[in-house]
Amino acid sequence: MNTTSPKVSFKHKTFVNILKLIGGRRILAKQFEAGRGSTATPTKGLRKKYSIEGSEFRGQPIWTYPGNDTLIYYIHGGGFVAGFSYFYFPMMGEISRKSGASLIAPDYPLYPDIDAAGTHEWIREHYDETIKQIKPSKIVLMGDSAGANAAMVLAQDLARSTSPADKLILLCPWIDLRMTNPDMVQHDEEQLLDGDKILLAAKRHAGELSLDDPLISPIFGELTSLPSTWVFTANKDLLHADIMSSVDKMHDAGFTPTLDLVEGLAHVYMLMPTPEGKACLTRIAQAVKKP
Repeated sequence: MNTTSPKVSFKHKTFVNILKLIGGRRILAKQFEAGRGSTATPTKGLRKKYSIEGSEFRGQPIWTYPGNDTLIYYIHGGGFVAGFSYFYFPMMGEISRKSGASLIAPDYPLYPDIDAAGTHEWIREHYDETIKQIKPSKIVLMGDSAGANAAMVLAQDLARSTSPADKLILLCPWIDLRMTNPDMVQHDEEQLLDGDKILLAAKRHAGELSLDDPLISPIFGELTSLPSTWVFTANKDLLHADIMSSVDKMHDAGFTPTLDLVEGLAHVYMLMPTPEGKACLTRIAQAVKKP
């Protein structure tokens, strides 16, 4: 386990305060409550800087970053309601650049246009088509928050096939959607997630399925079949208690993920344009490159 307790930088504190002033948590909460979020596209500047190419799969945008024959298949978060924010595109670009890997990120369909089973079916079909076309030598499944959930479901699905993934990297993963952990705390540093509204998003995503169904909460799925796994978390994240409990479940199942824990930071801090976020991107890239 890698645990760091850095002095939180002025730039990070300022960014969190800006989120607080503009009501970042409230904005996301409204999207979760309405059951409809927004999605962004990379700017011309970012497309040029990272050589991002856009395409489509069944009407949904796909973003591709060039690299070597290692593929990062990146699944974004957003509670299965919201799509990409602007901050994803430089984050994914830096992970691709620092690791040398190519990266493909689908803007997969979301609630209310599709249910959980449909979402995962769409992701699997796009993933299969991607692998068929580019034939990578190594496959790294990666996602943040709800995207980490989808990445873990995909990893468990692939483990039952003849072509399992090589690695799974989970960033602040939302992999237990029950939201029942008594140690869950809404820290002031957490300016993205509202516990009540994210539970509402979980129930909408689940539909008629139980929140402990492995398709909804993959921590209740087959754990020993997972590929080498990294879990990135921060102790001020609303989901942190559940993340640590999930890591314990993995250990109890005889599976040992690599844990990267940072103190003093909150949910998906690696998305933020701060020294702490940039340092995490370097560690994520190192995880991608490890044999």
